[in-house]
Amino acid sequence: MRAEVVATPVLERLAASEARGVVRGATARAAYLDLDGFVVALIAPGVPLMPNGVVVPRTALADGPVRAAPGRIAVGATAITWDAENPPSWEPALAEVAAGDVAVLQARADAIAAALSHGSAAPAGGLIATDRGAEGLRHLTRAVATRDPAAAALAAERLTGLGGGLTPEGDDVLAATAAVVAAAGGAAGFGADDRARWLAALVPGETAQRTTALAATLLRLAARGRVIEPVHRLLDTGRDHAWRDGLATLAATGASTGRAYAAAVASTLALLFVEEP
Repeated sequence: MRAEVVATPVLERLAASEARGVVRGATARAAYLDLDGFVVALIAPGVPLMPNGVVVPRTALADGPVRAAPGRIAVGATAITWDAENPPSWEPALAEVAAGDVAVLQARADAIAAALSHGSAAPAGGLIATDRGAEGLRHLTRAVATRDPAAAALAAERLTGLGGGLTPEGDDVLAATAAVVAAAGGAAGFGADDRARWLAALVPGETAQRTTALAATLLRLAARGRVIEPVHRLLDTGRDHAWRDGLATLAATGASTGRAYAAAVASTLALLFVEEP
């Protein structure tokens, strides 16, 4: 079957070398292929685009070995193909926020938070219910507000792998935070070198050993500003309705994933762009 969209990180992974792997799960809406630690998400049309995603007509696949190369991923007897020279690509990196958009995004942060939980910008409530989660969120708030990589490392230690499912809620919060800092930090005066050190502390090299392969893949991509498509709409300053559409999409995504992303986007924007007294 033909791929309809291929995220550029997938193209980059396959251009680097041919890969073999295994299926880590498949449903009617998504299938996850682990290529030696880089997880490719095969997603059905209508599912939010993922930064490691390939949109295909169907995702219900039989188990079997995975073999991947430029323009082709084979799962057992099924092959997903695309034109390797002219792929149907999508770049999941957020556009860099311009200084002129800061005021709009300050207001956007408040609007997203209000829509989520009556004005509270706190990330998803499931984390707050545990001591480890609440501690991690406190470290994360301080890390963004002070731009301190030591606090970012403490947040990562507490939140990475926290929660259930293929992408634990703690990882969802970290991924959204990392992507927003990567894209919007410059407009907030967070210098490129300092930001790179901060992001490296938030998503350290040992991340893959502390959470699921899918979550680790998404965290590594988020540290480069690459993130699920609805987040792009949350930061869209050109169309007033776009963020509302993105928020609605996130609200329907997963049991906690979408809300965690949306709340973390709101809180990160608010902390980055806080006005000095």
